[in-house]
Amino acid sequence: MRQIPLLPIVPRPYTDELISSWQARVACRYGCTSAEIEHWLGHEDQRPVFGSFELQDFRPEPLALKLWARTARLNIAEVETMILSRSARPIDWYVKDCRDWGTCHDCLDEDVSAGRDHYLRREWAYVETAVCRKHRCMLQDWCGHCFTRGQFRFEYIEDGAKLICGHCFTAVTGAQMKIEGPAKTDFLLMVTAAIRAAIEGSKGSVALSEMETAIETLWSSSQADGKPFIAWLDLKLPFGRLPAFTARCNSLATLSLPWRIATFVAAAQLLDVVQARKWFGAPPAYLEREFADRKRKSLPQHAEAPPERVTRIASKLRLKPDVEYQRLAEEILASADWKGILAMKGRVRDRKLGRLMNRALKSEHDSNDAP
Repeated sequence: MRQIPLLPIVPRPYTDELISSWQARVACRYGCTSAEIEHWLGHEDQRPVFGSFELQDFRPEPLALKLWARTARLNIAEVETMILSRSARPIDWYVKDCRDWGTCHDCLDEDVSAGRDHYLRREWAYVETAVCRKHRCMLQDWCGHCFTRGQFRFEYIEDGAKLICGHCFTAVTGAQMKIEGPAKTDFLLMVTAAIRAAIEGSKGSVALSEMETAIETLWSSSQADGKPFIAWLDLKLPFGRLPAFTARCNSLATLSLPWRIATFVAAAQLLDVVQARKWFGAPPAYLEREFADRKRKSLPQHAEAPPERVTRIASKLRLKPDVEYQRLAEEILASADWKGILAMKGRVRDRKLGRLMNRALKSEHDSNDAP
């Protein structure tokens, strides 16, 4: 039997740590990467394991994990308890790319104060985690020194593993000024707690299927330029281009932290979770109609359903002849508001245009309903 080499110094994993975090802390002590450690251990795995959340943290290969435990002088059962697939949470509700995880810099400062290595908490990989429950501050996915996103790695500095920015090589710290108010963080804590309860199937929580349908609706293509519905909402959306994304139930798992926050705030507004409509008002009528239509389509369909039921649903749409929509468009183009919008650019222009169209349709609807 081949002798497995032993590393002279190996830090113990923390109870709430990710496997990839522990492996990176081990490797940085020897000035190498986790993949190089595994190659040294003699594991001939040709799959691209490192950088893959599923193969590193959620469902790692048993032989590779056994080699890590042996070289660290750990009982394999101690390491196996860190495997995420053993929990009830499905993989679709974890963030797949570690570059999109947020971190609490106050937690990392606490690690240093307690004489511990920096380490990545399991909860930071949950799709709904946006605020640290302990410190009540927003998670960050960007460097507080150079503002680069998603380029963090472990480095052995001053007798400990530190998380540093791979761009400017500055150690992560919570010393930077916090920019979010307590009201916003408290609201996000309530929203994320509601989403977590739905994922875990807690009694009295919103149904997970409804949450999935709301997210799918928000990221479905609208008829305006093919943009997803979320791009037309009057929310404080992240800067930059919209993610290249097709709607599916596990959308949060593939989005960056800012877009995940925008998505579950919009979903909370649509479902009126934790009274989100008191904060942001009711969602646009067209979005509520789209959401209701998707919910209806997701229900089991019975072959014997009477045709008049379909007729009644279709009649609620109140579609107008094309000539009426052309008249509304011409009125918008002739208005002073349209001339002001022409000077705008980017997302501000899109939101203003969306509000202008909604106002025109609403006024037309109100005039038709007048007695």
